[in-house]
Amino acid sequence: MNGRTVRWLMSLTHRPVGAGGGRLVVIRHHRVYADGAIPLYRLGVAASTLAAQLEMLRGLDRAPVTVAEGLERLAEGRSGTWVALSFDDGYADGVRRALPLLAAAEARATFFLTAGLIEERRPPWWDVLAHRLERTRAGRLPGQPFGLRRDLPLDGAPNRARALGALLPAFRAPPGRQRALLETLGELLEVGSDPACELATWAEAEALRDAGMEVGAHTLTHPFLSLLGPEAQRREVEGSITLIERRLGVRPRGLAYPAGDHDDDSVAAAGSAGLAYAVTTRAGDVRPGTFRLALPRRGLSDGACLGPGGRFSRRLARAELDGAFDGVRGVAVTP
Repeated sequence: MNGRTVRWLMSLTHRPVGAGGGRLVVIRHHRVYADGAIPLYRLGVAASTLAAQLEMLRGLDRAPVTVAEGLERLAEGRSGTWVALSFDDGYADGVRRALPLLAAAEARATFFLTAGLIEERRPPWWDVLAHRLERTRAGRLPGQPFGLRRDLPLDGAPNRARALGALLPAFRAPPGRQRALLETLGELLEVGSDPACELATWAEAEALRDAGMEVGAHTLTHPFLSLLGPEAQRREVEGSITLIERRLGVRPRGLAYPAGDHDDDSVAAAGSAGLAYAVTTRAGDVRPGTFRLALPRRGLSDGACLGPGGRFSRRLARAELDGAFDGVRGVAVTP
């Protein structure tokens, strides 16, 4: 019995959580894929899954709001449960696929943009990693340069996906080390090219602003912040805020820590930049007294919403929304 089936069975006995004086649930998304897309590294949901989530929330009278709006309602002392949607990184499919679905559902969301990568049209490191594994003709990858005891077979998509999963921990490293690892990977796999940048352009990001969505910061280059010194963290946070304000004419009120990774210096950088809030990847509810510079969020991936038969399960999605499985998930570390 797999984990999806176990969670679905547990959801059968789940009792919905009440507001209890004010409760905000922040959902964490990244990409929105075309139905049927099978990327090597899946970092998001299918468009049909997002549409089903929005339909479910509307049926619960919880049409999504931005993170800032949800926090304002808590600060007003209003009783109720609100749901805020957030999308990390700033991929173009957030504009092309998520935005029309949000408009149709009369919903709003917060989009956290990796401003420096958008400015430079540079693909994130995980996209480069996936691209090289997808394009190589090599049948095997030596594991030793990446701290692995065994070589990694690359014959067929399943093995390449497993190889990607095995390599990801090595890339939890400072930016210079990440670049060196990507260069080594390219040499070993004989793939030196980088993929096209799939992040939104600034012109596309303007559509988010014009549609009334909240635009937040996600640093300049998406580093693991806790691996940087205090000054470098400050530059990443403040630089992203300044660049977004210059390009879009709006000053972000919130920050999403890249991959949820942060330490005391990250919190200090967010505070000194004048941000009203920052979000993590730690699961949980936001209540009136929750520390605003380390807010929890819940992922709501395809796997979190689909029952044993592969169909969207409102019961399972509602249990996920209520945190029925927070205890087994804790912190999710994703780009």
